[in-house]
Amino acid sequence: MPSRPAPAPAPVPKSSPALRYAILALTVIALFTMFTGESGDADTWIHLRAGQWMVENHRLPIPDPFAWTTYLGKPLYPAEHATRDLNLKHEWLGQVIWYLIWAAVGTPGMILFRAACVAGFCLITGWIVWRRTANFYLSIAAVFVASTLARSIAVDRPYVVTYLLLALTMLILERRQPPASQSEIRASAPGPRPLNLWVLPPLFMFWANLHGGFFVGWIVLGAYCAEALVERLRGKPPADERALWGACIASLLASGLNPAVYGVIPGMFAYRQSFMQNTLAEWHTPAMWPPSWHSGLLACGAAVMLAAWKRVRVADWLMFGIFAAMAYMAFRNVIFLALVSPIMIATYLPKRKLNIPRIAEYAAVAAIVLLAGERVTSGRAFQLHVASWKFPDGAVKFIRDHHITGPMFNLYEWGGYLMWSAWPVQKTFVDGRALNESVFRDYMRIALNSRDLAHFSPVSHDGQDLLDRYGVQVILIEGFEYSRGTVYFLAPALAIDPTTQWKLVYQDNAAMVFMRNPPPGVRPLPPTDVFTSLEAQCRNQIEHAPGMVRCARGLGDLYARLNALDRSRQWLEAYLARNTEPDPLIDNLYNQIRSGTFHAPPLR
Repeated sequence: MPSRPAPAPAPVPKSSPALRYAILALTVIALFTMFTGESGDADTWIHLRAGQWMVENHRLPIPDPFAWTTYLGKPLYPAEHATRDLNLKHEWLGQVIWYLIWAAVGTPGMILFRAACVAGFCLITGWIVWRRTANFYLSIAAVFVASTLARSIAVDRPYVVTYLLLALTMLILERRQPPASQSEIRASAPGPRPLNLWVLPPLFMFWANLHGGFFVGWIVLGAYCAEALVERLRGKPPADERALWGACIASLLASGLNPAVYGVIPGMFAYRQSFMQNTLAEWHTPAMWPPSWHSGLLACGAAVMLAAWKRVRVADWLMFGIFAAMAYMAFRNVIFLALVSPIMIATYLPKRKLNIPRIAEYAAVAAIVLLAGERVTSGRAFQLHVASWKFPDGAVKFIRDHHITGPMFNLYEWGGYLMWSAWPVQKTFVDGRALNESVFRDYMRIALNSRDLAHFSPVSHDGQDLLDRYGVQVILIEGFEYSRGTVYFLAPALAIDPTTQWKLVYQDNAAMVFMRNPPPGVRPLPPTDVFTSLEAQCRNQIEHAPGMVRCARGLGDLYARLNALDRSRQWLEAYLARNTEPDPLIDNLYNQIRSGTFHAPPLR
């Protein structure tokens, strides 16, 4: 008897378009829950104030109206004047737009605009994957993979638009080729559509005035032009070759139609000469170990492309290689991996025909709902307000109420906020625009009250000497640089110096104000209130950011230096109870204090 053929497996029912639209809508909502955290970036206020000033005065803010030290001293490296000029003008249009959004709809609108830009970056990444693979679920996965790195750029600065426009540039160039979806190919006009390319020149002119990061778009333009050149050498030039080259050259020329022209290019190299820029964590080389999202995306993208090297397009090699090199150069550049790595991984993974069962599709819906729901219920989503706990509101109110106008020393991290909240009553000593190298180095010596850090200044001064030299009359300071736990020793040094002329006139859980000559009616506070404020500041930080506890480490070390060993032990215990990384120096200090073998070093 002939054997019966095995029954064919039951076909997996195709998912309905309605289900996919629901997944897409939920994905958009989930992205907004990720990118709508409270507004707490220190540089936001710089852009708001500069934008407002330009709207009201109809010109660029040159010379600088906001800091009283901008033009003091001599430049410390040859391109310092050019760097200052670039920093004052390279994102003028972004600042104006940011201010107009705030003026029209306030902080909620500003946060939602930021979220829309970052979500758009992630969605365009998924869109490109869908065009290349025709795989809906692979494109949704690419969106969420991109979002893992995009969270780091979800701040209220014009640069978020740079990443959106970078992704949009790549999408415009991808649309030269028909999509992988056969249904769309039938619905599309045959052949490439070169007219789309002529969107690029006006886009780049807008981008070059919006933010100085427009030059990263040149990398994408160059990659696709190089691919077209290779195809011509192979005897198969693309049908839209002339349109491609014409649009890209026009885009390069249009990029120069901005106040800084092409100054951003030498400006990037000048940043490398600046001690001030190199102190910023965003310019440091990112660690590739232990494993992280950026190192994982870099490794997976490289591995997939090497495995499929015969199929990899020239443009893809160039974009991935250049953006990977940029990501290794500075932490602020790892976001580029969020664009290129998911696209390359999805494009060059081995192709397998998979039938996604309906239950898996509903599981995807449930997973996205859970992700968005967890962020909403935890209170981390749609925080449409300012993180006021980070800023010295009370101290600024004290200064304004008492009309305190003498030259003021302030922390770098607060410079932007003071531009927004205290100007024109007070101008800043330093701020995030990084305009004066010598002033910044003196700022570091003052804040750390250090005579020993000779590389900060060619002249040996401690903090109080430098305050005298600059004629500072008011000090507005907090206790810590929270990410590292560094203590700004100026405030405790003033508290323990019986000969100082500085008097503490205000303190709370965010800031302290010192003055040489308090105004009438203001009585100086006891110097010991400095330590009351330091402890309150650290508690406030740990309450709002439980993952950043290094201020307790710094406070424990400070009390050890002052031989206040009971307090030192308490704060070290608070730090060690929350710290998750090895810290042998503090372990050793804590054990010495407990065993009674510790001998206090000098404060400086």
